[in-house]
Amino acid sequence: MRYASGVERKMRVPDQDADLVRRAQAADLAAFEELVRRHERPLFSYLYRMCGNPDEAEEMAQAALVRAWQGIKGFQGRSSFKTWLFRIGTNLAINRVQRRKPTCELQDTLPAPKTEEPDEVFRRQRREELVHQALARLPADQRSALVLCTYQDLSYREIARSMHKTVRAVDSLLFRAKQNLRKLLEPARKKGLV
Repeated sequence: MRYASGVERKMRVPDQDADLVRRAQAADLAAFEELVRRHERPLFSYLYRMCGNPDEAEEMAQAALVRAWQGIKGFQGRSSFKTWLFRIGTNLAINRVQRRKPTCELQDTLPAPKTEEPDEVFRRQRREELVHQALARLPADQRSALVLCTYQDLSYREIARSMHKTVRAVDSLLFRAKQNLRKLLEPARKKGLV
């Protein structure tokens, strides 16, 4: 028996939005609203990690959703709706990121479990802050691939379609992103901060 590699396993993802897409293409606004409900939060999260600013992320998410509604009739289903929507968001984010560097740090962190000690909460938040700062210093395409893979759990194929790249190029981007992130975090690791 042959075992599937991690890349192959991540590539097998069924499209659960196909019926909603068909209905939205027939101008069913309720179907499109359901697609928005399913994908708006992950899209915002991705865009926030790309630009580091919640207001800009919200603006880009809304712009991506408007573009998706305007272009839904032209969606051919060669990828999942989520992949197509993230492609629109990726284009918006990369254009914005290339125009300027992030000017604010990511501030939102998950609330600490009630059993955590204040020192541990501080260390965890500091680690998250250092990772976010390092992530913001990656080239836009590496950051995009890493965020889509790590935080949005997209398959390599979905990432490739979102970024207009090949699966092999995505694999290479992720490898370089992880290497660069490791280098950027090395000083903090030596100090025991990450």
